[in-house]
Amino acid sequence: MTFFKYLRDHIYSILIVLVGMTFVELVLYLDPHVNFNPGTLIYTWILAMVFLVANLAISYTHKKTWFQQLENYQEDLSKELYGARNNEQKFIQSKINNISMEYRNELTELYQNQKDQREYTESWVHDIKVPLAALKLSQDDDLDPDLIAEELDQIDYLVDQALYFARLNNFSNDYLIQEQDLNDIVKACIRTNKRLFISKRIGINFDITDKKILTDEKWLSFIINQILANSLKYTDNGGKISVFTTTDDNNIELHIKDNGIGIADQDISRIFNKGFTGSNGRKSGSKSTGMGLYLTKKMVDKLGHTISVNSHPGDGTETIITFLDLPYYK
Repeated sequence: MTFFKYLRDHIYSILIVLVGMTFVELVLYLDPHVNFNPGTLIYTWILAMVFLVANLAISYTHKKTWFQQLENYQEDLSKELYGARNNEQKFIQSKINNISMEYRNELTELYQNQKDQREYTESWVHDIKVPLAALKLSQDDDLDPDLIAEELDQIDYLVDQALYFARLNNFSNDYLIQEQDLNDIVKACIRTNKRLFISKRIGINFDITDKKILTDEKWLSFIINQILANSLKYTDNGGKISVFTTTDDNNIELHIKDNGIGIADQDISRIFNKGFTGSNGRKSGSKSTGMGLYLTKKMVDKLGHTISVNSHPGDGTETIITFLDLPYYK
C-alpha cells in the first residue's frame, strides 16, 4: 500500500481534524475577549496540518512492514502470517491465518480425494480385466454357464463399487435416513448373493428382529452385500454363515458370522484401511481390491452407525453393525 492510498483511507480523520481546527479558530477569532492576529490563526492552522500529516506519515512508516508482509503473504499460503505489532494487526493476522488454515485443509482434502480417485480407478481397471477376459474367452470356448454368471456378477459388483466410491464425497446429496425394515434389507442382500451361496453350498442361519432401524436402505444394502461377499469369498465350500440380531441398551446389533479362514491377528486392526488386502487378499487367485471394507467403514460412519470385527485365523469372522437408538427422533 502506498502512502497516498493510506492517506485516502484516513480521509475522514483528516477532514474531522480540519473541521475541528477551523471551528476552534473561528471561535477564538469571533470571541471579543480574545485578541488574535488573523496571520497567527492561519499559521496555527497550517501548523496543525503539518503535525497531522507527520503523525500519519509516522503511522504509515510503522505499518509499512506489515503491509509488505500482507502483500507477500499471498505468494505462499502454506505458512502462517506473522509480525503483527498492535491489536488491530493481531486481529487481522488471526483472521487471515484462520482462513488460510481452512483453505489449506480444503486443498489437502481435494488433493487426497483426487489421489484416491486416481488410485481407485487404476485398481478398478486392473480388477475388471479379469472377468472381461474370462467372458472374452467364452466366445471361443464352451465355458460353464455358472462360471460366466459368476464373472458377470463380479463385473456387476465392481461397477456398483465404483459408483458408490464416486458418490462418497457427495454423500449428503444422496442419502435419506428413514425407518427401515432390517429384515427385508438383509433378505434382499442374501438373494443378491444367492448364486455364491448355492455354488459353494454354504448354509445360512437367519434370525433378524422385526424392529425398525434408522438408516438409508440403498447404502446399508451395499454395506451388507460387501460383508456377505467377503464371508462367502473366505468361507470354504460347505461352510456356514449366520446372520442374526441382538439388542444392547436399546441399540440393535446386526451380526454376520462365518466359519471361514478368519483374519490374521496382525491384519485385524488394518482391514478398514484403503487398499489393504492382508494376507488373505494376497493369496493366489484372490480378487480382493482392498477397497470394499474401506468403503464400508466410510459409509457406516456417515450413516451414524458403528462397525466392529472379531476374528481369529481358522475360527471364522464376525462383523457387527450397531444401529444406535435415537429416542429424540421419535
